[in-house]
Amino acid sequence: MKAELGIRDLMLMYVGNLEKYQGIDLLLESFALAVRKTDRADLVIIGGTAADIKKYRTKSSHLGIQDKVHFLGPKPVEHLRQYLSEADILVSPRLKGNNTPMKLYSYLHSAKPVLATNLPTHTQVIDSRVALLGEPHIEAFSNAMLRLIEDNNLRAELGMAGKRLIEEKFTYSAFRERLDGLFDWLQIELRHRATRVSKISH
Repeated sequence: MKAELGIRDLMLMYVGNLEKYQGIDLLLESFALAVRKTDRADLVIIGGTAADIKKYRTKSSHLGIQDKVHFLGPKPVEHLRQYLSEADILVSPRLKGNNTPMKLYSYLHSAKPVLATNLPTHTQVIDSRVALLGEPHIEAFSNAMLRLIEDNNLRAELGMAGKRLIEEKFTYSAFRERLDGLFDWLQIELRHRATRVSKISH
C-alpha cells in the first residue's frame, strides 16, 4: 500500500466511519500540526461515505496537508486485517460515546501501536500500558502523535502490549464476536444512509 500511495516512511491509519463524534476534525488538525515538525508520516483514512470524504478532503486542503492524507473509502471486510498489518500507527480520535469502539480490539490485536483519545470510550478497556492516550485537544493529541512517530521503541513496546492484552483478557470466541461486528459501518451504516438519501430524494 505504501508504494501505491507514494508513502516513503511511516503510515498512520484510521479505520471507521467519518461521523463527527469519531473526531476526524481533531485527527486532521492534530496531524496538520505534527507535519509542521516532521515529514516522516502520512495519514491513511479507510471508510466513510462519499459526502464525508469530500468534506474532509476539502478540510485537508485548507489545512495544507492534502498530499499527506489519503482517503481510501470503504474497503471489504476481508481486506481490513491486511490493511492494519501494513500500518505503523493506528489512531482512534473518538470524542464521544459510552461504548468502546469495536475497531479498538482489532487495532490492539494487530500488534501495532495505538493512539487514542484519553476518554472513557477508550479507557474502560485500555490504559497507558498498552496504548498512547492523548488528551482530546489539538496540541496535546498532536504531541502524542509526534511522540509515536519519533520513538521506534515505544511503537514496538505498545504494539506488543496491546496484542498481549487481547490474548490474555479476551477469549478467542469473544474476540471473534467483536471482530464480526467491527466493520458494520461498511454494511449497516451505508445502508441506513442510502435509505435516508432515498427518502429525502422522494
